[in-house]
Parts: sequence; structure tokens; C-alpha cells
Amino acid sequence: MVNSKIENLLYFKAGLAFDSFKLAVKTFQSFLADGGPGSTPDYYKARNYLRDAEKFYEETFAEAKKLLGPLPHYASSEFEKWRSDFLSQHKILVESQEFAALKEELFQNGQLVRWIDSPDLERLLAKDYEAQKIGKRKMANIKVRILLDRLQELAAQSSELKKRAQEKLQSGV
Repeated sequence: MVNSKIENLLYFKAGLAFDSFKLAVKTFQSFLADGGPGSTPDYYKARNYLRDAEKFYEETFAEAKKLLGPLPHYASSEFEKWRSDFLSQHKILVESQEFAALKEELFQNGQLVRWIDSPDLERLLAKDYEAQKIGKRKMANIKVRILLDRLQELAAQSSELKKRAQEKLQSGV
């Protein structure tokens, strides 16, 4: 089996989602801060950014499930080997198991630090570290879990700002 997938779509889609969510938040905040009717196009721009961000989040989640989820029963051993090689080649999994070493490894990751601020990264690691030990979860997948959790937080923040912007637009203020 020759698998031609060589690009890390997980990080690609996550990057698009982060960028779109941050643009949506910034544009909604700009709309809410600006009082004039001339800022109405900002509302629609922000709404489009949010729509795109939600789409990219769904694609990121689907890619994470493909790469980290259980293998289908019909998957060949070649596919399993390819997947583990792909995950290690693109540094999607973490190697550390202890909290301090894990924290250091996450802060060394250029992609994660680019998308998630240090205080947020530390907070999410503390929140997810214990939860990741429970059940069938693998500690190696914590990096992706942190990534998805941060995207969910940005989605919630964007949705809240959208609701406030919608109220402002409807009230005509």
C-alpha cells in the first residue's frame, strides 16, 4: 500500500481554524467598539470568518480522528506502520509522560506556541493532564487534545461576541 499523504493536514487545518477564529474575534470586537452604522460591514466580515473557522475546526477534528482514533478492523499492518511513522515524523504525538517534561516538550513545539499563548497552554495542560490519564486515552495524544480544546474556547468566545454583535446590529445602536 502506497499512501501519498505527506502533508500534515492536521496542523494545516488547525492553523486555518486558529487564524479564522482570531480574525472573527478581532473583527467582532472592532464592530462592538465602533459605534457608527459604517461599521456594519465588519459584522458581516466577522460572521464569515466565524463560519470559515467552524468549518476548519470540523475538518481539524475529522483529521485528528483519522490520525489518532482507533484503526478500522480492515486496516492493514502497512497502514498502521505508515500512520505511526507519519505521527512521529510530524511530531503530532508527545514523547514525555511526566508533567514537567511534557510542559517543556509542549513549549518547545513551534506550532503550538505560535497558536496558543503560554498562559493558555499551561492552563490547558494542567486541565487536560489528569483527564488524559483516565480511561483509554493515551498521554501521547495530549498535544492534539490541547489544540482542540483551545479551538473550542475560541469558538465559544466568537459565538458569544457574535451574539452581542447581533443584538447591537438589531437594536441599531
